[in-house]
Amino acid sequence: MTNQIKFAFSCLILIFMAHLGTAQVSVKMGYGIRFLKEEPQHIFRTLRTRSPWLNMEDKAFKNLQGVMLGLRYHNEHFAAEADFNYSFWNVTGSGINPDLNRDERKKISWLDSSIGFGVEALFGKIGLGTTIHRNIFTQKVNSSIDGTFQNRSNYMSEKVFLGIYIPGSKHTTLAFRPYYEFPFGKLNMYFTDAKLNPERAATLEKKDYDYTPSAFGIQFLFLNGG
Repeated sequence: MTNQIKFAFSCLILIFMAHLGTAQVSVKMGYGIRFLKEEPQHIFRTLRTRSPWLNMEDKAFKNLQGVMLGLRYHNEHFAAEADFNYSFWNVTGSGINPDLNRDERKKISWLDSSIGFGVEALFGKIGLGTTIHRNIFTQKVNSSIDGTFQNRSNYMSEKVFLGIYIPGSKHTTLAFRPYYEFPFGKLNMYFTDAKLNPERAATLEKKDYDYTPSAFGIQFLFLNGG
């Protein structure tokens, strides 16, 4: 499957290069949200139940929101682009730790950053494209007593998107991109649960925390430069 994707990706690039004569460059920036399934083993629901003194926000991990910035090289029929994406989710809580009789504040953050390259076929104001991304996923737990702990993991992913382009002024365009993201591989969330719910985590195996970050999402983009 991966070789087939690479072959199709290479063919689209070659087709695009054949049309470079009328191509122009745009800067693109925007905001996006990805909708994911809840984290494995209900980590945060368990934390609220086992440590009610923390008064954690009543949030489950169901989305990542963030910004993107990139360049887009396009003509009437094809486009190629590169971009940087940064998205995040966090939850906070504070209270008197009954074991230490001290005030404690916790902030748990899950961060996803990626560099992506893609191509797109254009049909008037509609586009159909794909991008390949190299992602770095960071799990971070910050405690006012214990300090900050973090764990990073890498994975590859592909996005298949539909582009809807709405011209603004002569040199600006607004775009909406609904997409589906296919990850190649899995993440593992054991690190977070081991820090937040160590007694419960000790009763499970690390593989019980495997997580596939496939997602539906949408990006709202501003293109400057045509």
